[in-house]
Amino acid sequence: MELREAVMVRVLADQAWALVGEAFAAMGTWATPVVTSTMDAPAAPGSVRTCHIRGFGPVAPGVVKERLARFDPAERSLSYEWVEGRPSFIVQAINRWSVHSLEEGRCAVRVHVTLTLHPMVRPLEPLLRWWMSRDARAVLEELAYRLETGTPHPRKLAATVRDAPTQR
Repeated sequence: MELREAVMVRVLADQAWALVGEAFAAMGTWATPVVTSTMDAPAAPGSVRTCHIRGFGPVAPGVVKERLARFDPAERSLSYEWVEGRPSFIVQAINRWSVHSLEEGRCAVRVHVTLTLHPMVRPLEPLLRWWMSRDARAVLEELAYRLETGTPHPRKLAATVRDAPTQR
């Protein structure tokens, strides 16, 4: 199953790459589905990002690990594979992000996801595609908001408040 989504952002491509690529470990600071995210090493092929997620599409909350397969600052592109924490109905998941310059100080951030589904769930592919595309568009909207305003999207702020431990 393939998913492709994109967002146009009113910032320079280098600014977008700084958040998407150079700050790959910091996705938890701006994406609502990710509670926290950390890296075991600087962003480079082979390094692993660990994300505590609140859920994404049909994926339940939990901990996932993603290994960078490709990291190319000159091309402003990266790819990573989901190596731990996948639900059993996803055999393999590869995600590619790229940032492209546009005219007048704008850029496009593109996401291309390839999922290999377990044969038993392949009949549900249209539903899974719709669900995951909807959530991917929301994440890209949050990325654009963060880049254009310098602050997390209101959804991320609200989720952060909900996740905070209560004070007594």
